[in-house]
This record gives sequence, structure tokens and C-alpha cells, in this order.
Amino acid sequence: MAVQSTASFVGRDAELALMVALSADAGAGRGRALLIEGEPGIGKSALLSAGLAAAEPHGLRVLRGQCEEVTQRFPLRAPAQALGVDGLAAWHQRPSAEDPLTTAIGQLAGLVDRLCASGPLALAVEDLHWADEASLLLWERLSRATTRLPLLLVATRRPVPIRPELDRLRHELIDSGGIVVALDGIAEPEVVKLATERLGSAPGPRLSRLLASTAGNPLYIGEVLRSQTDRAERVTDAPQETVGWPARVIADRLDFLSAPTRDTLRTAAVLGPDFSVAELATVAGESPAALAGAVDEALAAGVVEADGAGLRFRHGLIRRSLYETMPTALRAALHQHAAQTLIAAGAPVERVAALVVPVLAEAEGWEAGWIAENAAALAARAPESAAGLLEHALARLDGADPRRADVEDRLLAVAFRLGLDEQAERMARDIVVSGGERAGRAAWFLGSTLLRAGRREEAVTVLADAAEYAVPLWRARDAALRSTALVRRAGSDEARQAAERARTEGQRLADPLSTAQALYTRSVLRTLTHDFEGALATTDEILALADGNEALVDLRLAVLGDRSAVLMALDRFTEAEATAREALTSAERTARPRAVGALRTRIAELRYATGRWDDALAELQPVPDVPDPVRLPGAGQALRALIAGQRDDWGEASRHLAALGDRRVLDERAVDSAGILRAWALEAEHAARPERVVEVLMPYLIPDAGERVIDANALLPVLVRAAQECGDLASLRAVARVCAAEAKSGQRVELGWCAGMLAGEPAPVLAAASYYRASGRRAALGNALEDAAVVQAAGGDLTAARATLAEALDVYVALGAEWDARRATARLRPYGVRPGVRGARQRPKNGWQALTGTERRVAELVGQGLTNPEIAGRLLLSRRTVETHVSHILTKLRISSRREVALHVRREEA
Repeated sequence: MAVQSTASFVGRDAELALMVALSADAGAGRGRALLIEGEPGIGKSALLSAGLAAAEPHGLRVLRGQCEEVTQRFPLRAPAQALGVDGLAAWHQRPSAEDPLTTAIGQLAGLVDRLCASGPLALAVEDLHWADEASLLLWERLSRATTRLPLLLVATRRPVPIRPELDRLRHELIDSGGIVVALDGIAEPEVVKLATERLGSAPGPRLSRLLASTAGNPLYIGEVLRSQTDRAERVTDAPQETVGWPARVIADRLDFLSAPTRDTLRTAAVLGPDFSVAELATVAGESPAALAGAVDEALAAGVVEADGAGLRFRHGLIRRSLYETMPTALRAALHQHAAQTLIAAGAPVERVAALVVPVLAEAEGWEAGWIAENAAALAARAPESAAGLLEHALARLDGADPRRADVEDRLLAVAFRLGLDEQAERMARDIVVSGGERAGRAAWFLGSTLLRAGRREEAVTVLADAAEYAVPLWRARDAALRSTALVRRAGSDEARQAAERARTEGQRLADPLSTAQALYTRSVLRTLTHDFEGALATTDEILALADGNEALVDLRLAVLGDRSAVLMALDRFTEAEATAREALTSAERTARPRAVGALRTRIAELRYATGRWDDALAELQPVPDVPDPVRLPGAGQALRALIAGQRDDWGEASRHLAALGDRRVLDERAVDSAGILRAWALEAEHAARPERVVEVLMPYLIPDAGERVIDANALLPVLVRAAQECGDLASLRAVARVCAAEAKSGQRVELGWCAGMLAGEPAPVLAAASYYRASGRRAALGNALEDAAVVQAAGGDLTAARATLAEALDVYVALGAEWDARRATARLRPYGVRPGVRGARQRPKNGWQALTGTERRVAELVGQGLTNPEIAGRLLLSRRTVETHVSHILTKLRISSRREVALHVRREEA
């Protein structure tokens, strides 16, 4: 019981403050009526107890009673017991011209008058939904009397059973100046705080999801937490985390609903978290009208709620409890019945799939034929479900079944789409070995999978071999993909020539896929040789071919991601983020988890470059139930490592660097490589190993290999700094040659920066800083100013060096880049240049000033009443990123509701 009471009162500060204020008013002679409403377990009794305890210090006499279902046949029993009246039945026997109950109501009301005459009174009754009609009439009368008596009148009630007389009382109470408080679930930060206090450690991801399914209901939260301590389980973020939970206890808590409603909800639980009344009626074999009473009761009880044109369970925990307390055989039978009924009714395949997937282990075999017949639709419209369904069908279809090959081909495409690379590779190799017309298509998927894993040479071999057995269409597609695989080889002529041949063949066959893939090779080559305008023009051609073509969805996402990178390289940040957002929306809608991870990383890189590091980290927040390599590519891990390292959190940085693996190879996407190299270089720099920095960067910055990194020049200043520190003259001469060669073509500003460092001339380095200051590249600005200060100090201009260092440190402090600030100070110290007295100016951890710029904008929109999806649309963020920001806002402001966010916003505006 301790867990329940503790959970019930977390996050109720505003409601308790209201009761305290009403008590103070009653103590001063101003009465009021208060009705506390809410579903079972929401914390009505806990709030009432805390509020009444706070009433006594204000001089109120507290009287309290409770209505019960079994005492409804005894009129006025609950209020009479609260008032200490015995022998109420005898009142009914007294002679009177009036109805006995009317007389009793009048006598009890008179007793309340007399009690109030001797001092302020708090009269409370719980569970008013079980009150008899006479008690409700008395409560109406007393609520009107609060306008003239020092009476605090408090009652609690559930939304069910539905009773017209309760609705009448509610309206009467409001009309007489009373207050109705509807308790909702407590906010997520408070739930996490409660769980941490109860368990002694923060809840892990599985328990967090289970707690989220309680919708903040304190009773259910308490039962979930009790189940953890009863099992002596301690939940962490470790993979072995196990979570026990009280399914039977939660299901038994629904006994306040009528039996027909509980039966209807069990059927609905089989249909899933959301359902339509039409579906429910079809499966139940009833008319929608026949289910109206049960649906109305479930809605009133808050067990389900409207969701557009349908319904959904408000508490995932209740749905899960109803579902899992059914015997397995019954549950499987209900799933089969529901699926077959909806198939007969013409339901969409994805709806039927959702019913078949949970009981595949208990399936009787009928489903394999349905899956095979609908393989194409399942793969296209429900890929997450299709993976398991198609595997299930393959295991049951006869080897001679003509549908088997189609099911296998669809499963290969689904595995690739979902990023299940091991499965896709295994299946593709088996099909290639088996030969036949399908082999060329399988080779394309195998080559694509190998490319995605960075195994380019293997991909080149597989795709070259395919020319011998593929049919003409897939031969052209394989050749086009091979041209992309050739890009990483030293020199670009082979890839360029292969792409032109593939494009010609694609146009001859009028095949958009092979044509677009060949163009993609051209765009990558132009990007890596810094022909950015040419690359943008080529991506326009590809996007025109891909428009509305389902076969080109994956390539379109890759092109949009690369286009965003090119726009970023041109410092066209607004266009770059809009392009990445467009692609991210498409990737999320079409269930491409690898593309989602890559695009989130792209957006984070944009924010890193422009100094919005906290926003970058918010974009890279982990996604539950998605494997690390899928949700976050190497570049994403590298960026998290880079920010952690620059902020001097080397424990966190090392963790993310370790996630990149021991292989120390670049990411599968050429355009993502610079970030990985930068992170490795920072790691070596922190270890005071400048020679290791040179070793990491030099192979990618020589003329031939330099084509492999989109923004190789951005790494040149890091290389120069390290080479100068370790006295590596050969590397410095190589960089000087690169600068001299590429400067003639008017390439990036970093070339002038490096030339200035090499020549000991501060002007070119300061010119680079001016460029970054204007373009908004904050991280690069700090680095350029630091290097300029070193060059100035080395040349003897200590006054200028001191001023330049001061600006560099200002930039670093704003970014929270403590490591960079310490490095800059250490580099200038040998010249006698020291920063003046400077406050850390670190952002506080709590309060309004702790919020980042984006968090403040989100808070302001929350204060305006916008929902998370509306905020996402306004700020061009994903819904998940907005949810992350809102969670951070609540934590930093130490509050638990959006309403409190609005109060903070108004306070700051004032």
C-alpha cells in the first residue's frame, strides 16, 4: 500500500495548493464546494487526505465519510456517518407530513448549519458515484449553502457508473461557484523520479516502456513497481534486463466495469491498441448499435478514448493485462477468428497481418496460403510485419509450390529495406548460387548490402560476375551499381567510364533504376572532387527520375542525404536542413530505419557545424528497439564522440569511439567519412600523440585518396597543427603542395588558413575566421581563431594574439568546448599569452537559463498551447526530437506538466 499512496501523490502540487487555498478561505468564512474526478487509481483519495490534513491548521474541523456500492440501499448513510449521526433509521419513523427522506435531508443540512456556526468545517465524502439519490440531493443542497457558510465541501467520484443525477449534481455545483478538478496521469519526469526512488536506480528501457503504458496512473505505476521489488529485480539499461509485471492484478482492477463491457474490451484487446467500432462489431458478431452501451461505458471510464474516427486503449497497460490474462489457446483462437473475419470483410492486408503475427507459433497452417497470396502487398505496405510472416510462410510452403520463389524474393527485399543485412546477404547468396532468372536481381541486393557494409571490393566482384548470368534488365542495373562501388578505388576514371556505359544502357532499356544509379555515381564523383554545383545539377536529374517511382525510394533517400551534405559544404545550411528533413520524413513513412539513422546524423552534423551542439545530441538520441548499427551509422557515433571529447567528457567519448569498432575503416557512405576521421584525430590529440593524428589523416589528404572524403580540406588545419607539433616536415611539405595545387582552382577557405599557418602569416588565418563568423560555422570559427592567435604570438604580436585568443575562448565557452579551451590556452602559454580573468559562463543545469535556444523556442510554443506534432511542423523538427526537447525542458525546470511550462514562459515574458 505504501507504493500506491506514494505514487498517487507525486505530481499533484497544483491540486494540493488549490485545496490549501480553499481551506484558508473557509477558515476566513468563505465556503466552497470541490469535486475531484478521475479514473480508479488516479490518486483522488491521496489528494483528499493530503488536502484535509492541510485544512486543520486553518482551524477547520474535518469530517469524512465514504459511499460504498453495497450501502446504496441505505439512504444518507455515508453523509450521516461522516456527521456522526446515529439512528438515522429512526428519523424515517417519525411522524411528518413530508416524505421521511426529505425530512432527514433537511435535518442533516440543519446539523451542518449548526456545526458551521461553531466554527469552519471541512466535510468530505469519497466515492460519490456510489451514493444513493438522497445523499446526492443533500450534497446539492450543501453545495448551494457554501455561499453563506464557512464550509469546505469536498467529494470524489469516478466517471463510471454513468448516472444522470451525478451529472445534475456536477452542474449544480459549478453553478453555485464550486470547482471541479479532473485528475489526469502524472507526467513522465515524475514517473521516472518515483521509479528511481522506489527501485534505487533509474528504470531501464523495458521498464520505462512498461511505465509509459500506465499513462501516468499512480495505481498502475505502483503495481508495476511492486512487481519489480517483489521479484527482487533491479532494472538497468543492460541487454539482460527482465521486467516482471502484474498482469492479473491490473486486469482485476477493472471489476468496476460491467461484465458485458469487460467482455467487449477483451475482444478489442485482441484487435490491438487501436480499433474501429466497425471492426469490433464485425469480430464480435454484433451490430455497432448493440455495442454502444459497452463502448460508452469504456469511454466514460477512461479505459478507451477517441482516436480520430476510431478508438484506442488509453492505458497500454490495461490492454496488455486484458490480453495476457487470457489462456494462450483462447487468445490464439480469437486471433484466428478475428483475422479470418476481417479477411472476409475485405480488411487491408496490414490490418490482418497485425492479428496474425502475434500468434504465429500457435497458427494452424491456414495463414501460409494467405501470406503467399498477399506477399507483394505485405512487403510494400507492412514491411515490419512482413519479415516474420514471409519467413513463416516459407517454412510451411511445399518446395514445389509455385508461390515459393515470389515469397522468397519479397522476403529478400524486406530484409534489405529493414536493414537486416546478415539475412539479406545470406538469402541473396543462396539465390545467386541457385541460378536462373532471379539470380541477377539477387546479385543487385547482395551488391547493395555489401556496399552498405563498406565491403566495396566484394561488391565489385559480385556485380561483375552478374554480367554473365543476369537477364538484360538486371545486368544493366548490376552494372550501374558496380560503377558506384568503383568510386572508392584510387583514381576515378574507371568509375566514371563504368557509369557512362551503364547510363547509356539504362536509357536504351528505358529503365529509370539503372539510369538513376549511374547518375548517382556521377554525382558522388563530382561531390568528392568538390564540383559541388555539378553534383547538385546531377541530383536534380536523379530526383526527377525517382519522383513517384517506388523502385527508386532507397536511391532517392541516399541522393537527398548527399544533396544535403553538398549544400552544407556550400554553407547553405537552411536548404541543407530542409532537404534532410524532407528525406527523413519519407524514410520514416516508408520504414527505412538505416536511412532514418543516416539522415538524423546528417541533421546533427548541420547543427554541430553551426554551433547547436545540444540540438545535435538531441537528434542523435537512441531509438528503442532499433539496433545500434541501424539507428546510428558510424558518422553518428563519431559525432557524439567528437562533442563529448570537445566538452572534455572522455569517458563518454571513449564509449562512442569504441562503438565504431576495431576495424578503423571509414563509413560505408563516402560523404560521411570526414566526421569519423575528425573524431579519431581528436582521440589521438587528447592522448598527446600528434604523430598519430598525422597517421590517421594523411592517407586521406593526398591528391588521389583525397577524393574519398567530401570535405577533406576541412581536415587540413588539424593535420598541419599536429605535424607542426611533432615536427613532421614531410607531411607539412605534402600539405603545402596540396594547398598550392588546389588554391589555383579557388577551393575552400581552409587552404588559405593552412597556407597562413605554414608561412607564419596570420592574415589568411584571420580571413578564414572572418568567413566562418559570417557563415555561421561556430566550431570552425573557434579553431581558426585559436590557430591565428598562435601564429600572431609566434610572430611576436602578443597584444593581437591575446585579443584573438579571447574571442576564440568566447566561442569555445558558448559551445561548452572545455577541451578546446584548455588546448588553446596551453598552446599560447609558452609565448607568455594568457587569457584574462574569465568566468566559466557555463550554462546552469536547472532553471530557465539552463535551456538551450531550441528548448526555449519549444517551451514558448508549448506555452502557446501547441501540440508536439504542431511544434515539429513549426520548427521543422521530427516529432521524436520535439518529445526529447520537452522531456529536457520538464527536467531542467523541475516541473511535470505542459501547463507549468506555460507558466514559466509567461513569467519569463513578464
